[in-house]
Amino acid sequence: MTGRLQDRVAVVSGSGAGIGRAIATHLAAAGARVVVVDIDGLRVRDSVDAITALGGTTVGVTADASSNDGVKRMLAKATDTYGRLDILVNNAGVPDYWKTLLELSDADWQRNIDINLTGPFRACRAAVPVMLAQGGGVIVNLASISSFRGGRSGLVYTAAKHGVVGLTKAIAIEYGDAGIRCNCISPGSVATNLASMDGMSEEGMKIREKGMVTRPPRAQPNDIAPTVVFLVSDESNYINGTNVIIDAGWTAW
Repeated sequence: MTGRLQDRVAVVSGSGAGIGRAIATHLAAAGARVVVVDIDGLRVRDSVDAITALGGTTVGVTADASSNDGVKRMLAKATDTYGRLDILVNNAGVPDYWKTLLELSDADWQRNIDINLTGPFRACRAAVPVMLAQGGGVIVNLASISSFRGGRSGLVYTAAKHGVVGLTKAIAIEYGDAGIRCNCISPGSVATNLASMDGMSEEGMKIREKGMVTRPPRAQPNDIAPTVVFLVSDESNYINGTNVIIDAGWTAW
């Protein structure tokens, strides 16, 4: 494959399925060499096989993208295999099942914050020195329309995604002059396993159903991925510290 990302090296966490797999596939189609990362080894293999079948260049690594060890292994896979790291996409995430404040346990809170916010922080902290040594790089973090609304998800997911936007802006300010751009995207409702209604809090759904009235049809992962390709390409060189909303106008209501 050839394209606007020819020979650039990308790491995409949570790319064994859903939005992450779509992002990894689109990056490979644009010419990037992609490291597929997921905590589920079978999903890693499936994504690698699918991208390879389309003519893409990819390797996979089974890793927990929220842990320091997992971050170390996924970035090492990129540098050991391809010699550099140009693109980091922090996509791995978990839902909170719309649990309300009084329904959340300490364990619920910690797990969601660890995966949805601490993981991206750790990955960025590990990737920035590599990018600085190369003279630049691009980071895209997955936020959500919950990152600027209070009624589109449960409490802890909302708090974590607000944090992702703050993390993104701070990194953009701290390292923009050094050639590292950092942006995030905020999808609306997307048809993935993450959006499954199974196990949802009845109380949380009652509270948040008011925000569902104007929801457009759910997006597909392939509706989200092209924006990431744009944000990591040279076409977006003047875009830094931005949160791009991809929700078919849902939050415009």
